[in-house]
Amino acid sequence: MQRIWRRLSFGDRLLVVLVALYVALWPLEGLGSIVYALRSLLQGLIYVVAALLLVRLAYRAGRAVSRRFLWRVRHRMILAYVFVGVIPLTLAMLLAAFGLLLVAGPLAAYLVSAEIDKRSSALYATADSFAWEIVAAEADQRFAIGSRFMQDATRRYPGLMARFEAPDGPVTVPADFKTDEPPAALTDYRGAVRRDGELYLAAYAQFEPGAPSLLLMAPLSREYLLELVPGLGIVEPLADVAARTEQASGVFPGVRAALAARPRPTGERPLQALLPEPRHPLDWPVPWPIRTAVLDWQTGQVVEEEALLLRTRPSAVLQLIFAPQSPVMKRIASFTGRTLTVLFLLALLVSTIIAVSITRTVTGAVSDLYIGAKQVGQGNFSHRVPAQGYTQLTELARSFNSMTSSIEQLIQDSKEKQRLESEVAIGREVQQRLFPANAPQLETLVLTGSCTAARSVSGDFYDYLPLGPGQVAISFGDVAGKGISAALVMAAVHSILRTQLALRPVREDGGEQAISTARLVTEVNRQLASQTAPNQFATLFFALFDEQRGKLSYTNAGHLPPMLVRGGEVQRLDVHGMVVGAFAQAPYDSGETELLPGDLLVAFTDGVTEPENPYGVEYGEERLAELLVREADASPDEIVAAVLEDVRQWTGDPDELFDDMTLLVVRRKQA
Repeated sequence: MQRIWRRLSFGDRLLVVLVALYVALWPLEGLGSIVYALRSLLQGLIYVVAALLLVRLAYRAGRAVSRRFLWRVRHRMILAYVFVGVIPLTLAMLLAAFGLLLVAGPLAAYLVSAEIDKRSSALYATADSFAWEIVAAEADQRFAIGSRFMQDATRRYPGLMARFEAPDGPVTVPADFKTDEPPAALTDYRGAVRRDGELYLAAYAQFEPGAPSLLLMAPLSREYLLELVPGLGIVEPLADVAARTEQASGVFPGVRAALAARPRPTGERPLQALLPEPRHPLDWPVPWPIRTAVLDWQTGQVVEEEALLLRTRPSAVLQLIFAPQSPVMKRIASFTGRTLTVLFLLALLVSTIIAVSITRTVTGAVSDLYIGAKQVGQGNFSHRVPAQGYTQLTELARSFNSMTSSIEQLIQDSKEKQRLESEVAIGREVQQRLFPANAPQLETLVLTGSCTAARSVSGDFYDYLPLGPGQVAISFGDVAGKGISAALVMAAVHSILRTQLALRPVREDGGEQAISTARLVTEVNRQLASQTAPNQFATLFFALFDEQRGKLSYTNAGHLPPMLVRGGEVQRLDVHGMVVGAFAQAPYDSGETELLPGDLLVAFTDGVTEPENPYGVEYGEERLAELLVREADASPDEIVAAVLEDVRQWTGDPDELFDDMTLLVVRRKQA
């Protein structure tokens, strides 16, 4: 209970409290007028507030139910069809039925009124003819003529009553017919008359004032009215209906059933049985009051009133209207009506089938997309939504499948990229181990190298390897291309160089022979060409420095000539052959130069000289030479940092490199 109470809102809690308070006020009844007045006032206030809270609760409940029901697209479409199709169609059919009832009622009432007028005129003609015969006949013949006339007229007007002004006084048939004077308005009136609460057809005939007159009155009884328009329905005085209704109202159902089940006189049929048989289930009975002119006997006033009640069916009215028509027109009307009805029902059926099919298509596609979205949300990108046909929804499904396929491919590519990045990271770590960790310590020489890769791994390389006391081997190069392939070739060159240096020849006395840079580069070229493709080659600068002699012997295989800075001038070392790895039989020469104290030797790759500024101008070797001259007195580490910073400033984009930037700086110490 506490959980339920906590979940209720403030308004709901207030409603519960008010209901409990209202129930608690009941025992206060009968404790005095003041207490009763206060109780009534408080209960009235509770009524108002509780009613408002109930309206609020009903609104919230309706919104919750509607939201839950309308959450599905299928329910929304069904509701749309109901409002767009079912309700308007139902209203149209009801309007048509109501219109038919409105037409059938007045038309049937007109038929009854017209028949009453016709019979009123016929009764007046009968009275006029009878009065003329009576006046013209001899006195001893008037009784026989009157008897014969009444017999004939009674067959046409059951219950006919007559009053004749004879010279010796009025004569009435039947004898108990009241002989009071008719109203003056009856002289020129033909129609219904109300006398003592009963309706009659009355006709008054008098040739001239003072002459004998004749009054005929035929009661408008139920039996007479039922035969007024045969086949139309039930016509009866409205006063009888009101009396019967008043008699049946206000009694218990059992008493009312007993009144309805009481035996009828012999030959009397129940009124409901006199209604025409329905032609179809919608052929409902139509009650319609008939408004007609009625002369009030007591006042002599003619009043338009609803004197009769007609109960009929639309089919009975149509039957009477079409009865005089030709059989051909009847068949045409019947065929047309049935055809239109069948077409209407067929169109309704086809429309319903199409609407259901469209609804199933739309809601099915939305449901499939919803399921697909949930599958994708759970990480199942291999799920595919069924897409059949060619509609916007199927195209949406195909787009969804294409999207999930692309996402699945992207995930695979991402995994592959992560794998490659992991492998590249391992390769970068391996490559970093190929670069020398520390420069050899010589008394007269300082070496510093730096390689900044444009990608994860580099195709540039540098190396320095101590060969003995006062001797060091220096290698520097650039592999064609970038990335993994260049890094693999770089590793191969590095491995071959190290291997060749490890296998240098030994003299007969046990000492090592002098290394020929040209012969070593030739062997490196031969092995690299046999192990790699023709398009995988590298430039190589290989040198040996002998500290005792102060000489630097070297072979440059297609690499950019290193710069030797001496006395504020820059000299370029020679190139002794083509790149290594392209042609196995390529010849190479060697050169030698002396490194004087204070000399600065800088080897570099094209990643230093070829970067362009925003205007497309390369950094260039001249600009590099000028920088080296300016920074000639700085330490090798400072020179490397100055060159890299100057190149980045030249490109205008310090974070992006267009190629690997590698530098090797060798300085001969001052004596």
